[in-house]
Amino acid sequence: MGKSYGETNTQLPISGWRRVQLSLGMTSLLVSSAVLVGCQTQPPLPTHQVAMTPSFAGQIAGQAAAASQLDAAWWQQFGDAQLTTLVELAAQNNQDVTLALLRLRQAQAGLSVNQSRLLPTVAATGSLSQTESDLPPAVKQGQPDTIARRLSLNLNWDLDLFGANRAARDAATLEAEAAELGISGMQLLVVSDVVRQYVLWQATAERLRLLSSLRDVQAQTFRLTERRYREGLTSQFELTLAQAELSNLNAQLPALSNLLQVTQNRLAILTGQNPSATSVTLTARPVSQWPQQLEIQAGQPIALLQRRPDLQAAERQLRAANATLAAAQAERFPRFMLNAVWGQQKLTLNGLGLAASPYSSAALAFSQPLLNRKAIHANIDAKTAAEQIALTQYEKTILNALEQVENSLAAQQFEQQRFMQLDQTTQSRQQSRRHAESLYREGLTGLLPLLDVQRSVVAS
Repeated sequence: MGKSYGETNTQLPISGWRRVQLSLGMTSLLVSSAVLVGCQTQPPLPTHQVAMTPSFAGQIAGQAAAASQLDAAWWQQFGDAQLTTLVELAAQNNQDVTLALLRLRQAQAGLSVNQSRLLPTVAATGSLSQTESDLPPAVKQGQPDTIARRLSLNLNWDLDLFGANRAARDAATLEAEAAELGISGMQLLVVSDVVRQYVLWQATAERLRLLSSLRDVQAQTFRLTERRYREGLTSQFELTLAQAELSNLNAQLPALSNLLQVTQNRLAILTGQNPSATSVTLTARPVSQWPQQLEIQAGQPIALLQRRPDLQAAERQLRAANATLAAAQAERFPRFMLNAVWGQQKLTLNGLGLAASPYSSAALAFSQPLLNRKAIHANIDAKTAAEQIALTQYEKTILNALEQVENSLAAQQFEQQRFMQLDQTTQSRQQSRRHAESLYREGLTGLLPLLDVQRSVVAS
């Protein structure tokens, strides 16, 4: 009985290929195969249909139209050491930024995979096979016991004649660029949220301080009213009114204290800390040390599209979807593949060792889809829809960016008007307080009117 063991050949059979034995070497076949590589048919890149205006609707007349250079460390313009520390902690520990970095690493790995498909793969293979039988020696002259040792170098190359692999590489390149832009966009979002929450915390702390002062003034008013009531100088109506106002001010304190704690917890999350285990330590700054409002340089809408990372990333994703569609369309055409083997074999026949002999072979094959064309066209339809989704998402991102700028410009303009009116109200009430204090010193008014004026100043 014959038996075979020790087989370790890792060469895969190539069914349907026509092998060509070359007596003059493999070089001419490699060169001629490389000439077959042509240009793929790239579908046209769709353009967005968002109409761009020459300037923003909310832009103040006379404002500089040129877009200013985006300051990567814009929060430092506030000159607040606490804020700078929070931003640095968020840059190091924020989970959203870490996820964006991991997405970039994933995209770069995918790019390396797609780039490798454009190059030939070379593998070293070895095998050892032994065949023995119990046949008589005379029979073994025709069917000898054999030991075969083979060592070869295999080359496989998808020639990518119609550009499917190149389109996939382009798509992976654009996805990696979009992921890198996603890091910049996420960093901007995180820093903006840190600054927003920090400003909210400082404003809440100031409101809490002012409300406590207002409550103290009202408590003094209530005590004075209560004393006047006992002396019969005022009515119970005025006493209950003072009591209600004091209770109303006391009821507002817990809401502000809660907002202060919620904001502090949010800053802990943004900086990668556990709000239950540790909390961010903040110190309230006096209003005199608050930074001035930064000037918004809106520039032009077209410049906005060129500097916002989210818009740049959406544009890369649209181009990546277009390249993916090109790869799907290329699947309709034949694929040409090249396989070449260079090796050496040493045989032992019936215990007699033969000299090692080199061998080589090469094969050029093609594969043309026939019965699966329906699936190929369905995949093209799916990639076409994906391209339209990416285009719609790009347009949506543009509109959202324009909305954000218009809202910011409108808020800046109207809040400046509101601030001017509030500032005028405060100045008027401060002037009234000075008059009330002068009248009180001269004995021309009582303490209750003075306290009312002081309370209005604190409220404004």
